[in-house]
Amino acid sequence: MTEDGTTGGAAPRPTVMPTRRARPANGGVRAVLSAQDVRRLTLFKWRYSLESAGFSSHQAERLLFLKWLQARRGPIG
Repeated sequence: MTEDGTTGGAAPRPTVMPTRRARPANGGVRAVLSAQDVRRLTLFKWRYSLESAGFSSHQAERLLFLKWLQARRGPIG
């Protein structure tokens, strides 16, 4: 055993690694989100915003469905 309490073996590998990385202007490394990740985060944000504005979980779900339906069919008129 080493001083830090570990067994001294190889460092554990992370279980999830981002597929690509981009270099920001300050030289650090940041993960790049896929289009699916951005969509999931957007839907989560919309649902959270609706629920925090006083809508029930069921109402928020229904409003998000109507938003999806409207986007799929196009504008009315």
